[in-house]
Amino acid sequence: IAFCPNTTEVHIYKFFTDKWEKLHVLAKHDQIVSGIDWSRSSNKIVTVSHDRNSYVWTQEGQDWVPTLVILKLNRAALCVHWSPKENKFAVGSGAKSVSICYYEQENNWWISKVIRKKHESSVTSVAWHPNNIHLATTSTDGKCRVFSTIIKGVDTRGTTSRCLSGLEIRRANCST
Repeated sequence: IAFCPNTTEVHIYKFFTDKWEKLHVLAKHDQIVSGIDWSRSSNKIVTVSHDRNSYVWTQEGQDWVPTLVILKLNRAALCVHWSPKENKFAVGSGAKSVSICYYEQENNWWISKVIRKKHESSVTSVAWHPNNIHLATTSTDGKCRVFSTIIKGVDTRGTTSRCLSGLEIRRANCST
């Protein structure tokens, strides 16, 4: 289990027989960690913080190695969630926007693209549709919005074939 004890650190614990033991402390953020998501199949952890950055943590042997993801935000990152295929993640923020992040293999770094369509207030939750394209967001303006998050070179044409019946999809372009 990974959690933040209301600090700049993330603690990883494992249950052994009759008690929880701390195995790792992930410490890279400068301000309080506000979101954590652990991918199921790739075993990567993504963290976001009020410092407006994200780290993707990869386990190498017994160590967790961080990779910085610059989110291009002017307010705190509040929540994060891996996509179903775990090839990108979404970050909600106090900047009234959502960043979609993906790994660019040729340059060996994570890219952050901001959905241009602004919310009217802080984005407090993000959730992916199983098709790995559509993203639902909630905001403190009391609204839920659904966006298409197609990224050229990451998503394939056939992935948009599933329909979200009864929902209007707001098309939003991701920009750098």
